[in-house]
Amino acid sequence: MIRPEIVEWTRRNAEALGMITLVLLGLWIATRGGPVLAVMGGVVILIGLALLRSALLRLRFTRRKGDPGVVLVDELRVGYFGPDTGGFFEMGQVRAIELVSYPTGAHWTLRGEGEPLKIPTAAEGAAQLFDVFATLPGFPMKRAMDLVEGGGGSVTHRLWVAKDEDSRPMRALH
Repeated sequence: MIRPEIVEWTRRNAEALGMITLVLLGLWIATRGGPVLAVMGGVVILIGLALLRSALLRLRFTRRKGDPGVVLVDELRVGYFGPDTGGFFEMGQVRAIELVSYPTGAHWTLRGEGEPLKIPTAAEGAAQLFDVFATLPGFPMKRAMDLVEGGGGSVTHRLWVAKDEDSRPMRALH
């Protein structure tokens, strides 16, 4: 029987492990002989490395797990279902995004028209927010990742504010 910690670690890192496998597959193809296979293997390696970088950034974006609730993303509509709160937020209506840190964790606050939506950074599916926030022009992704990793005291960080109508996300997610 496999230890539960190993199963959990493998599930959490499955995307990165898959991309490492893709890089190794590219290396294997490249070493089979001949210039055509070397080029094909090189292309597979480059694709695998690009996807691995993305997977590692997503992992860094959500370090901790275990907060209650589930995050769902449908196109550019973000939903959060928690034990006490929840709702949906259209990303085209977002006017500001904040990260509220406190000693035991942190949560994202999406502000716009109506009630703000608060989403714990460690809720199930919160890693999807990485892709959603990446569609926002000028969103400080590196700073957001550093703040999620850092934790700290009770502090509110305003990370993004919509400048005008051109600040809306331009592409849908799949």
